[in-house]
Amino acid sequence: MNLTREEQQMLSGADGEGYKKVMEILVELGEFYKAKRLVPVSLGYITLGPTPSKPGKAIEWLEELVDLGVTFKCPVFVPTDFGGRVGPDYEINRKLGAIFAYQGGGHARNPFYLPVFGQHIIGDGTSVTHYMNSYIGARANTEDFIGEYSAAIVGKTPEYGLHLTENRIGKTLFDIKVRLKDETDWSALGYYISRTLGTHYWDIPVINGVGPDEVTNDDLDTFSSSVPAYGACVHSLLVGISPEARTLEQAFAGAKPKQTFVVGSEELNGVYKTFSAVEEKPDMISVGGFGVNVSIDTVMKLVNLLEGKKVSEDFPTVIALDGPVKLTADGMGLTDKLRKAGVMIGMSEFMEAHNVDTSNLTSSPVMSAKRYGLKNIVFTDAKTCHYIENQGVNSVLKHIEEVAKIAISGRIEV
Repeated sequence: MNLTREEQQMLSGADGEGYKKVMEILVELGEFYKAKRLVPVSLGYITLGPTPSKPGKAIEWLEELVDLGVTFKCPVFVPTDFGGRVGPDYEINRKLGAIFAYQGGGHARNPFYLPVFGQHIIGDGTSVTHYMNSYIGARANTEDFIGEYSAAIVGKTPEYGLHLTENRIGKTLFDIKVRLKDETDWSALGYYISRTLGTHYWDIPVINGVGPDEVTNDDLDTFSSSVPAYGACVHSLLVGISPEARTLEQAFAGAKPKQTFVVGSEELNGVYKTFSAVEEKPDMISVGGFGVNVSIDTVMKLVNLLEGKKVSEDFPTVIALDGPVKLTADGMGLTDKLRKAGVMIGMSEFMEAHNVDTSNLTSSPVMSAKRYGLKNIVFTDAKTCHYIENQGVNSVLKHIEEVAKIAISGRIEV
């Protein structure tokens, strides 16, 4: 790669052994992907707590770098849970210079700090990366733990993949011929596109047929969470809305799509049929779920739907809240109203009711459904349905109005 004088000095050890070690990793990564240079990173999102296959080794690696005096060279925002979870990973990020944000990670709705068009960033999982690439026009790849931290420490990342303009152009066309009425429909569309592309997720999908007056930011958040679920699609172009797709011609840079898929009511309904009821009674209802924490608008919708009513006591009804959404809902008295209706606020309340350590995310009912004896769960988003099905647990995809009826009646129409 072509390195600047500053980068060459860092690689030679002029800035210390720690930065030298990290630069060696970035150079090796860049050469593997045939990157011509490193590009500056404007900011990064890193979910609190390293999660590679051997987290102990990852923490040891970071501890070694901290002892050698390295810190983040770009702003890095790390989410904390309520109560400010502490531990070895927390302390390491603090010493590296992270900015701790009172929010949930892994979802594009919650980051307070947003990039601007054209900036190179470090994404936080596929959902955030998809949103930032697609609807802000920032540039990010999905990196592993080593790649994320190395880029944040040096403030540079190899210019490959979606950091390059030529790799951000649309390849496949999805022509939408059905009205998408809410976030659940958008999650179903995301899942349909993800499943259709499969292992060809690098064939960037262009979505045409939806006007700016037909979509909300919450829809785009939910879509960004769902579209990487089946295949790791982290960039798409919504014509007339994405900054790099003001027109269909711009989305494809004047070329023709490799394939065109028409999405009508039959295709969308096919997703709902994929995640349909097999039993009349659910074991659990969850509004939101696997990294899909709801918006304040969804909280208000559920409050209105349950006003003056109580949910069934035969199974738990949970709403997945985190970060500033929960703080806002608390301040507006919405969580009190939901509790009065019998709704559990957040997966942590469900886990506490089962005497499970809430700091262990793998103990969440959407991560380990079988340990709670859950066999038939109703959700409002297709992403969570997909991950639950992978556990051999049946999932049911319903709109929030239908979910409220099921929660009150205790029965699903099979």
